[in-house]
Amino acid sequence: MKTYHLELNDVDDIIPELANHFGTVYQEELGEYNLGIPASIGEGTISVINFPNGIGLHTYQCTFKEDTQFILYHLKVKPIRFIYCLEGVITSDFGNNQDTETLQNHEYLIAAPKSDETHNLCIPGNKEVNLCYLEIDRVKFQEYFSFDLKDLEPVFFELFSDTKAGTRISEKSSFSLKTAETIKEIKNTDIQGFPRINFIGAKALEILSYMLTQFKKGENSSDTKKLKEKDIKAIEKAVDYIDTNISNTGTVNDLAKIAGVNTNKLQEGFQSIFGKTVNEYIRDIRLTRALNILSAGNKNVSEVVYELGLSSRSYFSKIFKEKYGISPRKILARRTVNKKLEEN
Repeated sequence: MKTYHLELNDVDDIIPELANHFGTVYQEELGEYNLGIPASIGEGTISVINFPNGIGLHTYQCTFKEDTQFILYHLKVKPIRFIYCLEGVITSDFGNNQDTETLQNHEYLIAAPKSDETHNLCIPGNKEVNLCYLEIDRVKFQEYFSFDLKDLEPVFFELFSDTKAGTRISEKSSFSLKTAETIKEIKNTDIQGFPRINFIGAKALEILSYMLTQFKKGENSSDTKKLKEKDIKAIEKAVDYIDTNISNTGTVNDLAKIAGVNTNKLQEGFQSIFGKTVNEYIRDIRLTRALNILSAGNKNVSEVVYELGLSSRSYFSKIFKEKYGISPRKILARRTVNKKLEEN
């Protein structure tokens, strides 16, 4: 097993430290760090961005040639991590195999080492892993609150009040597809520059909100527990098809056949997980994509309508304004003005 010992003084140290261990370079823009995995080690990327509210978003989409362990030790910050495994397998422990947990697809772990402990993450070799975790500096996060920490519900007070890391935390459960879809939105966004940083920051808070809500409800009352495992996989298959075929998703009947369930079961699953019908879900995915494309400023409204598989420009403008409170034309107009200001 290849092991990387990372002693970190600051939350922004992890990518520079990894680059040093890997013998490669990294890129940084507006506080977003990106590191490509050298071919001698594997392939893929690791990205990290930290926000002033104490939340850091870490994403790993990579494959290592051999079993790889990251031993994380923060000299100053005592973080809590919300770890989400979208694909592959990852193992978490705190040294000496204490509280070892193995995460697979659609499982999450809330983890925090005690002050004198390391947090160890192990990724098996030759297997792709798609991992996302929020790392929260509990001191900074408390400063972000507009209320006294003692006003928090007890279940959350216990999570965030232990700023000196006197207690180890290791709580595993499954997570909803809503969380996975929000992570996909971050990965798929075309927004660049400062708007991108704000977009990712908002989505990181959205992910945290989903996870805290589910943590409070408890594992047995999560949305996905109301469905059979095979039905969840069918819905996930439909979601993946929609994501990759947004311009031509077909009818609900077509999607049900692709997913391998009947139409009623598919509709019930989407209502249970997303709180929407299948067509409402497709509409919202299209509108989110449209906002990203228009904000990037590389295509006009007609091109966006065509790319998303819509037949009516007027209908698109109508539903876009209903959702965002602004017309697509105004999004483009503002982007044009911003470009001219940047050029000047």
